[in-house]
Amino acid sequence: MVRSIKLANKRRNRARPFVLQDMANEVADVGSKDVYDWIGKIVAKKNAKTGKAICPFAKRTLQEKKIQVVPGKSGLLDQINHCAGLFGILNLDIVIIYINYPITERKLSKICEKSHQSNPDYAILYDHPDNAGLHQGVSFSFGKCPLVFIQNLKKLKTAQQQLRKTDWYKTWDIEPDDAMFY
Repeated sequence: MVRSIKLANKRRNRARPFVLQDMANEVADVGSKDVYDWIGKIVAKKNAKTGKAICPFAKRTLQEKKIQVVPGKSGLLDQINHCAGLFGILNLDIVIIYINYPITERKLSKICEKSHQSNPDYAILYDHPDNAGLHQGVSFSFGKCPLVFIQNLKKLKTAQQQLRKTDWYKTWDIEPDDAMFY
């Protein structure tokens, strides 16, 4: 029995090539540190091409520790709903759930939409590796595994209003009135 566990662990630790089309069947080897690193090194930094950060609020959110990154559980819908209920208690700006098990973009979209129906005061957004998320040739996507972002909708819309006073939307060629929230 011990030998079979060791063999299973050895097999699990082998590097496997990443194939974008297979993400619905792949199990990602990602942890919260990977997500924090992506936010700090990509999302919060000014992009060399555009001179703008993907999210100009990310750096402050990291510094103030108003972010929680957690692994996805098999009951993802229940987990999202539970996390939405913790915002007031924990004083968070965002919760990010990273998903290390196979899930299609379509299924993830439906889960987020259903969760938003139960939690209309929260934006429930997702990022899936099957969607490159390109804006001005720059990928907004994490790319390693699916993510779910949970944010207070009122606070997010206030941030959008602030961005409308700048050239952020124009720089990234994003329509500010797009319905991007579930």
